[in-house]
Amino acid sequence: MFLKATKQKNGRINLSFVHGYRDPVTKNTKHKVIENLGYVDEYLDRYDDPVAHFKEVARMRTKEMEEEESGKEIPLGSVYADELMDENEDAMSHLGFLPLSSIYHELKLDQFLINRQRSKSIDYSLNDVMQLLVYTRVLTPGSKRASFLQKENLAGSFNCDWFDVYRALDYFAAFREDLLLHLHEQVRINYKRKAHVVFYDVTNYYFEIDQEDDFRRKGFCKHNTRNPLVQMGLLLDADAIPVTYRLFKGSTHDSQTMMPLLQETRKTYGLERIVVVADKGLNSGDNVAFLMAKGDGFIFSQRIRGASRELKAYVFDPADYVEKEGVVKAADLWGEQADNQNVPAFRMKSRPYPQEFWVTYADDKKYKISLDVKQIVCYNELYAKRQKHKRAEVLEKVQKIIAHPKRYSKKEAGGALRYVKNVEYNKETGECINTTRIPYLDLDKIAEDEKYDGYYAIITSEVNMPDHEVVRTYHGLWEIERSFRITKSNLKSRPVYVSLEQRIEGHFLTCYIALLILRLLGKRLGGKYTPEQIIESLKRYQSCLVKDNVFRLTYYDPLIRDIGDALNLTLNRRFLKMGGIRQLVANSKKKF
Repeated sequence: MFLKATKQKNGRINLSFVHGYRDPVTKNTKHKVIENLGYVDEYLDRYDDPVAHFKEVARMRTKEMEEEESGKEIPLGSVYADELMDENEDAMSHLGFLPLSSIYHELKLDQFLINRQRSKSIDYSLNDVMQLLVYTRVLTPGSKRASFLQKENLAGSFNCDWFDVYRALDYFAAFREDLLLHLHEQVRINYKRKAHVVFYDVTNYYFEIDQEDDFRRKGFCKHNTRNPLVQMGLLLDADAIPVTYRLFKGSTHDSQTMMPLLQETRKTYGLERIVVVADKGLNSGDNVAFLMAKGDGFIFSQRIRGASRELKAYVFDPADYVEKEGVVKAADLWGEQADNQNVPAFRMKSRPYPQEFWVTYADDKKYKISLDVKQIVCYNELYAKRQKHKRAEVLEKVQKIIAHPKRYSKKEAGGALRYVKNVEYNKETGECINTTRIPYLDLDKIAEDEKYDGYYAIITSEVNMPDHEVVRTYHGLWEIERSFRITKSNLKSRPVYVSLEQRIEGHFLTCYIALLILRLLGKRLGGKYTPEQIIESLKRYQSCLVKDNVFRLTYYDPLIRDIGDALNLTLNRRFLKMGGIRQLVANSKKKF
């Protein structure tokens, strides 16, 4: 390895580490760039002589590589059982970022950020900050400061201080639109993006503050908190790969988020006709009319419990139901990996139907219109059992509330109150009001809800699409629910601790990129593993300093093996020297 200095047309000198090797066919000496370092002038504030500094780095790395390649035997030297550790010594280093780095560089995120930084007067690396935040979001999710403190535990080099991490978020937010378009193009090129069908949903993220501002607003929270929120609308393609996202004020109703995002996405990404798949919360007349006017299609779920008498009669009429095998799988219903067996009992029926929708016109008034759609009604025995099981859990809580109503506030009681009669609460405090009335179980409400167990309805503009294909497509919607669950639970994207709007945007951009990389890594593995399984294995893939310059890799499993095969990374060495680890890092930045 040696340092190469190349003078550019603009007069600046670019530095790179280059590896020389002999071509086995031509026998000629060839050169391969191992790492692009950037321009000399970018390092003048840190090194008196950047060229001399990096020449020495190249010499040391060459020595390490030669030692690594000198033989398979790695001498450990003398190891003493009574040898003491130094204070604050941490011998563990994360190597789980290596597969993430491979996808990161495949998406050319490094090139995008390096190019954008060239016009900025920044003395730290935006690319390094982005990598640090994305990798730690997967491996050790936490606050931005916590991410910075993890940089020494990653076997890589990150040119930034902790306050640079916060400043970088402002730049990420400013680049957001262009960066998302760049990512879309890279996915389209490398993965043949399937955007003829897109899945859309929206969720909210809360902040550890009490006061609202123009962006963070109080609204309905799916986590039963009264803290200010932001809403995120997320779009996935037919392979469950993220397409884009957008943040909305916390007070924005779910149904009002879809049109702005789709309009923006269609225009910017040049998408042709799409079929949008969404849950009943997005099934509004305005959304349906918008899609139809654009020539797009939709597959939406439809409420049965609050539907018209005519639809309920159609649902519960046993006529015309057809038993189907293999239309949907258990995994399609709620995303449990276990369960690729066919659903035991599944029946469905459909009909063309002139459905009425309330649509907002230009005068801001709503008018009723009729559109020809196809209604599909389904019954699934396994789904019915799952609903009964969930209700049984709720009823256990109901019995506790009836026995001791004063122990539960309205918030703590939650959905269980649906089945409780004669319990009153203070409107301001939410506390139970003393009353002489005795609480009791609402048996009529339970019986009413039981009627709907296992039934659900779908409406679609795709009247010529076979029913089973519509149903199977709709059940892909659970992937977007899983994506939200991953960002909230595994990636710990909430609560959100940054406060400025630009930095909030930057925070969610890094979370989105982490999710995208995980999804693409899963696709590289042929869908064999869930994102949760990938995260778990990557967290455990670490190295431990044994003695001097010798490191022991601490974990290996079939998933890591498959990752190595898919990305052309050698991840099964038991022992490595630092030169070998650095070579792995360099390999993770190469095209696989």
